[in-house]
Amino acid sequence: MIHILLVIDPRYGGNTSVAHKIADDTGGRVIYVHSEKKIEEAFDQISEELRSQYTLGYYPTNNNRDGKFRKIKLDVDNHDFKVLARKGYYAPKG
Repeated sequence: MIHILLVIDPRYGGNTSVAHKIADDTGGRVIYVHSEKKIEEAFDQISEELRSQYTLGYYPTNNNRDGKFRKIKLDVDNHDFKVLARKGYYAPKG
């Protein structure tokens, strides 16, 4: 799974509400960039996150193939960890 991290500068027509919606729906986040230095810092952050991420999976207990949205909630005991996860998924139909 790849998390898309959006790098935008609202001063140049970046639509922050759309960016936040996409990031929220996919479990990503928005990074605001206002200078070349900030772009370098953003890519350093992204690079570090990609090197230190984990992928989790599970098997749902609800096997209904009804196409309904299923919420996902992920909690961690260690508050030093940052969790980026989408809010849920749509069950397959059929």
